[in-house]
Amino acid sequence: MNIDNLCMGCMSELNGESKCPKCGHYAETPQIAPYLPLKTVLGNRYIIGKMLNSNSEGASYMAFDTERNAPVIVREYLPEEFIERCFNSNDVRIKAGCEESYYVYMRKFLDMWRKLARMRGLSALIPVIDILEENNTAYAVREYFESISLRDFLLKSQTGYLNWEKAKILFMPVLSTLSTLHSMGIAHYGINPDNLLIGRDGKLRLSGFCIAETRLEGTEFTPEVFEGYSAIEQYSCSYVEGNWTDVYSFCAVVYRALVGSAPQDAVSRTANDKLLIPARYAEIIPIYVINALMNGLQIDPKDRTQDIETLRDELSATPSNVVASFSGVNVPQEETKTKPSVPATEEKEPESNGKTVLITFLITLGVGIVIFAGWLFYDKVVLEAVPKDVTGFEAIVAYFKGDEITEEESTTAAETFVVEDFTGFSYDQLTMNPVQNERFKIQPAQFEYSSTVPEGRIIRQSIEAGTEVTVGTKITFIVSRGPEIINVPRVVGYSKEMAVEELENAGFKVKIVELDNFGGNEEGVVESIDPGEGERREKGTTVTIEVWGAVIETETTTERNPYIFF
Repeated sequence: MNIDNLCMGCMSELNGESKCPKCGHYAETPQIAPYLPLKTVLGNRYIIGKMLNSNSEGASYMAFDTERNAPVIVREYLPEEFIERCFNSNDVRIKAGCEESYYVYMRKFLDMWRKLARMRGLSALIPVIDILEENNTAYAVREYFESISLRDFLLKSQTGYLNWEKAKILFMPVLSTLSTLHSMGIAHYGINPDNLLIGRDGKLRLSGFCIAETRLEGTEFTPEVFEGYSAIEQYSCSYVEGNWTDVYSFCAVVYRALVGSAPQDAVSRTANDKLLIPARYAEIIPIYVINALMNGLQIDPKDRTQDIETLRDELSATPSNVVASFSGVNVPQEETKTKPSVPATEEKEPESNGKTVLITFLITLGVGIVIFAGWLFYDKVVLEAVPKDVTGFEAIVAYFKGDEITEEESTTAAETFVVEDFTGFSYDQLTMNPVQNERFKIQPAQFEYSSTVPEGRIIRQSIEAGTEVTVGTKITFIVSRGPEIINVPRVVGYSKEMAVEELENAGFKVKIVELDNFGGNEEGVVESIDPGEGERREKGTTVTIEVWGAVIETETTTERNPYIFF
């Protein structure tokens, strides 16, 4: 394998091109410190590529396994609070006074990944293939898994959400894996739609593992929390974390998948808890699923579902089995009123009761087998129907097509009203407003970056204000993500043309300042950049680059003849 012919962004072959046609990575783009330089070789086997993501525990890299001739993902233990990368070396130097903490957490890092390596058979895990100790730090290597995040998948799906029948096919195997992880002493504490990956086989897998301290307040790490998905105990030392912390995050993800938006973040809910499931979704989500989610999303850990096994039981139940145990969910009165009364004499006949129980058991067993077989058949047939040459994840989208929810026409459809101007309103508050939910069928939000509209506020709406519409009209809101903040790429030492292209592709505007060049500097090469490389700025910000101009020819003085006078 020719290393120079590999794209460091995706590990595909470049065939002499400077820009990868598959992922768009430029061959000359360097790695920003303190991350491992491109083409570093670990364990005489793994070629390090582009840094994919990082947090206070470490960094993940795209890499290539020369033994298996396949791409892999390498996770490096690199807690920047404790270390620095040595100059002209890949070794990690520990800051004075941080030695004990550094090695304590490194042992935890290694212990976690060794346990994960022993659980290769779990269906919702990506296999770990190697664990290394080099450069005074540690590395974990897992298989590369061609995937799309659950977040991106939901955004690309037809509706932005799933019905429960399809959602449970995705989520239930993850519960089994989580239960095993907890039994091995591994808590994730970072379950969210970005860390759940869907492969071409249509199955969901859990990624983004870190040592627990990375995602908890009150530790030596900068806590990594996920708005809407992290439990209150991850924000505050007043609560105790445990397996119930993953229960909260998992339920928040299921809520997002079924409703189309994440729950309000846990800190906000402590002050004003208005977690609701909008009426249009509550009508189609089984009531026992709603009950399970509400139990798992309790703010106080003591009130919450305590373990994954209990959550799985609640999500697997049937309405008839859980009606008596509902907490906080009202059962429609019509269902109880229509139940026929049973004569007292019939209730007391043991023989009749025995037959009834037996018949009920056999019918339930038979129905269960049919349903289970149906799921397997449906899953197999639909996936096999997807063309094998489909690129990207059209296969996954095709698998979940037809997810539009059909609803009966409202009896109030003839009523009309005038649409308000919702620009600047909070989208979350609007979707929880019972008046607007009665008037509209609010569709899943579409999100855009905005420098002028605060995050979470409505930028525009699909129906113009002042329009008269009927009750039940569908409306879509475009909601602000806030300004897009991106890293200033490294361009010092690049040619002016390459630097401008790199910066503009990243989303910056460019101002060029030409420096006087009296020799000794190469014309057209970038000398400095403001703001500096690696700094985070809003997309569209003007970046100033200083470039050496053409060499200035100076008049050369000749040695004066001492005998000539002027």
